Amino acid sequence: MEKLRHEINSMVDNIPIPDIKLDETVQAALIKAKKQGKQTMFRKQNIIASLASVFVVAFGIMLLQSFQETASGDIGNKSILYQQGDVGLQRMVIEGHTQALGLEVENEGLKIILEESYVDNHQMAVSFRLETEAAIESLPKLTQIAYELFVDGKPQGEGISLFDTKELLANGGRFTFEHTKEIEAHSELMLQITEINGVQEEWSFIFDSEKQTEYLVIKDIPSKKDDQGNSFDMKNVEMTPTTLKFIVSTDLLVDKSISGNKTFQIEVIGIGEDGEMFLPESVSISSYLDPKVGYNRVERFYDSIKVSRDVNVYSYKIIPYIVTLQGVEVKEEHGEGFIANEHTTPFKEGEIIGSNEEFRVENIKHEKDATIVTYETNVLIPNFPSIVNKEKDEYTYAVSFKNNGDKVEVTYPKVSVNSKTKFLLYEASYQVFPELETRIDLK
Repeated sequence: MEKLRHEINSMVDNIPIPDIKLDETVQAALIKAKKQGKQTMFRKQNIIASLASVFVVAFGIMLLQSFQETASGDIGNKSILYQQGDVGLQRMVIEGHTQALGLEVENEGLKIILEESYVDNHQMAVSFRLETEAAIESLPKLTQIAYELFVDGKPQGEGISLFDTKELLANGGRFTFEHTKEIEAHSELMLQITEINGVQEEWSFIFDSEKQTEYLVIKDIPSKKDDQGNSFDMKNVEMTPTTLKFIVSTDLLVDKSISGNKTFQIEVIGIGEDGEMFLPESVSISSYLDPKVGYNRVERFYDSIKVSRDVNVYSYKIIPYIVTLQGVEVKEEHGEGFIANEHTTPFKEGEIIGSNEEFRVENIKHEKDATIVTYETNVLIPNFPSIVNKEKDEYTYAVSFKNNGDKVEVTYPKVSVNSKTKFLLYEASYQVFPELETRIDLK
């Protein structure tokens, strides 16, 4: 699926902790899971999760373990935080910014081992393993863990998480908290587990936070307007080593001359020092507004954007736009949906991709860790073709690009090519607002 269909439009507070709350586990998991899928369904309506928090956490953990790519090398293979974390947290593991704990406590035949932790001003993550001598057949299918977090002796709230037992015993688990600004560097943290599957005991762990303190903020960003009365207002930009967050409000006049399934999107592009443009793997929009465009104007008063920083860049450009897809309306389990028309071509040089000939493949180059495709194109939104092998259920998406006049050099993860490998592009047109493009520089 193209990246524009991966944006999730509602966030869920999984567990009610007053000052430090659990991460939006389901959202991160769904984004990752859907990126690995092959469906072409565009839902018309947002689905707001209504499950209890314990089931939300369990579902997220299972999705993450099912869909997360295994890291290359020993660090990624051994680190639970890498295997189950977002791409920003994965980068912290690889760069050595996480803290080894190696703490264990056993009570009533249940041993908890804390392995690794990470803290910055956006999130705190703690990985753990559960060990038991009981036979797997005698254990419940789901393991419920109740716990409480203390910072410098002060309680920060309590929570309950539910894990798939087999997955937990095989691969470990993690607790993730958000809104960690009040945790100081080298604060004393205590994670106290109070109950596991009805066994009420105490598994208490005390450790130093070793917090990553980088925290960059921009508040005064000029609003962007054009002669048509369109506007884009960006504010409250915050960045930590793992996450970029900001809030935007948008008012756009819609071009109704093109029929089709219209949705509002925001493109986030990281800017490297050498001019390379990076497409973040995980971008989420938290809003109670449906992205579907059904009126003459798009008026969105408050969209909270979260970007997981898989690349360490400090400059970004933000582009609001409206995409119109061609396809067919369908019925699905949760209401009405939309299947976009696909355009596929063989994976080879000289091919023309798109129903409107949007991309011409000039060159394909395979390097050790990447496949680089040079396109001739004049598209304004970097919604590049994906590379697919439907027989193997493999979908590969662009991670970065460099412009060179009317040509663009696009980098993908290394692609294994055979006769079934193809380029794929959905039939779409874009209404772009060049004067509303906003750039932020945090360093």
